[in-house]
Amino acid sequence: MVKQSEGSGTQSILQKSTEGVTLLMFTQLFGKVVTFLLNTLLVRYLSPKVFGINAFLEFLLSTTLFFSREAVRLSALRIKSPASLHANASDDDAQPEDADKAVLQTAINFAYISMLIGLPLSLVLIGWQYSNLNEYFVSLPYFKLAIVIIWLSILLELCSEPFFIVNQLMLNYKVRSRFESAGVLAACVANFAIVYVYENKINGSGATLHETTKQEGIAIFAFAVSKLAHSTVLLCGYSYDYFTRLSKENKFRVWPTKIQLSSKTQPFYFQNDILQHFRKVYLQLCFKHLLTEGDKLIINSMCTVEEQGIYSLLSNYGSLLTRLIFAPIEESLRLFLARLLSVTTSKNVKLSMEVLVNLTKFYLYLSLLIVVFGPVNSPFLLQFLIGSKWSSTSVLDTIRIYCLYLPFLSINGIFEAFFQSVATGEDILRHSYFMMGFSCVFLASCWVSIGQYKMSLEGLIVSNIMNMILRIAFCGWFIGSFYKNLHADSNMHNSSFLLNFRNFKIVSIVAGLIACCNFCIFGVVENFQQFFLNLAMALILLALIIYKEKDSLKAYLMQNKNDTKDV
Repeated sequence: MVKQSEGSGTQSILQKSTEGVTLLMFTQLFGKVVTFLLNTLLVRYLSPKVFGINAFLEFLLSTTLFFSREAVRLSALRIKSPASLHANASDDDAQPEDADKAVLQTAINFAYISMLIGLPLSLVLIGWQYSNLNEYFVSLPYFKLAIVIIWLSILLELCSEPFFIVNQLMLNYKVRSRFESAGVLAACVANFAIVYVYENKINGSGATLHETTKQEGIAIFAFAVSKLAHSTVLLCGYSYDYFTRLSKENKFRVWPTKIQLSSKTQPFYFQNDILQHFRKVYLQLCFKHLLTEGDKLIINSMCTVEEQGIYSLLSNYGSLLTRLIFAPIEESLRLFLARLLSVTTSKNVKLSMEVLVNLTKFYLYLSLLIVVFGPVNSPFLLQFLIGSKWSSTSVLDTIRIYCLYLPFLSINGIFEAFFQSVATGEDILRHSYFMMGFSCVFLASCWVSIGQYKMSLEGLIVSNIMNMILRIAFCGWFIGSFYKNLHADSNMHNSSFLLNFRNFKIVSIVAGLIACCNFCIFGVVENFQQFFLNLAMALILLALIIYKEKDSLKAYLMQNKNDTKDV
């Protein structure tokens, strides 16, 4: 085996992470575009009430999967590197190849924790929520069958978790992107096909009388089948990849297997430090999920089903841009930093700071564009995507407020990605206590804004903004303390952030002037002429951003060109 130098290893991780961002971004783009087109078609067939109950089922599925696997995925990133395992095994018969296999097998073993958690949790959560459902939904045709299908889709997706984690550690982004894209496509085709066939072939042909309840039941059943199709394609794809490719490499077994590095070490299934980290992360994620998904808990208990459908539509359309760009970056950043800062050399610390500063600048500038042009243009664009069934709702007014929430959501994402990558057990416990306090603030804010002042969805969005500000403040404080404790080069640290602040300040002033003039002259965009004028102003602001950051862009392009030559 050829031993790589520290520098080449670092660049390899950075290059693979950069490629991973690109692949995951295209995967997200494909998934969101297909989902976007599906929702655009379905929204003309379905009512806000159906979107509301589908959002509830999505909440059940995502919550169960989150508590079953999220802590496992984050903890698996901390599994010791092959070199570390080899160093711990002080015997000549422990080869680097054996250590490499041990890491992957540990990941496989660890992934089965997701199934042990998910099976009882899914039964408890679905049973509890089902017992509290409105009798109207329980009596819908196919609704009980849809609940069973949702449960089966959860189990199938958890069965693919060992394959996901081992491909994540091996940086096999292409494998994941291919199967996730296929899963999204299968889900969308299944969902639309069932609704379309019912509306146009069965109901439209007069074979059955038009019944609103049956129509809603079919739509809910189609949603459940789409989730089952997604989980099935994922499991089949990963299984096929394992039996045709990975199994031939003989790097791990797909079943839990005891690991023994050498004759002088004790066999084990899991690394003890990873288990301890998992316990602390799991507690912290409980509070994080309460805040992240707290809006869905609040809306399920304090808002009508129609309002649930409106919020679901806003979440799908309003966060389209942020999910396309930010989610792949955050995920790759977590894996990149976990690998890079496992050894805190000055070079690795400097590289991590440069990456964080550049990503933060990118997030701030894109957030500025969203704040300036989102509220005035989003109602005009959205009205072409929704049908007559939504014309009497407040969705066009609410999306203006939702645009102001997106920048806070995106900034919090990158800061928490950094925290999750490098935080120690004590940091995670401290964060959990703060999250507990943030949860109380969020719930109190929702009670005041929704319960007392009847602000409905606008109150929920304002409460979410307050929640994100608190979380950003905590993670920002942690990042500053992290680099200070590592004794990073203070001159480099200060100059990087001052440069970012200086450029952003100038661009913000210009953006504020554009926003004031735009609102005073046009207000909310109502026709294509005003929209294209807004588009021209957005391009002017974007040109200013590129000009102010031209030095950073040149440095990035030169580095990327040099990396390509090295490869």
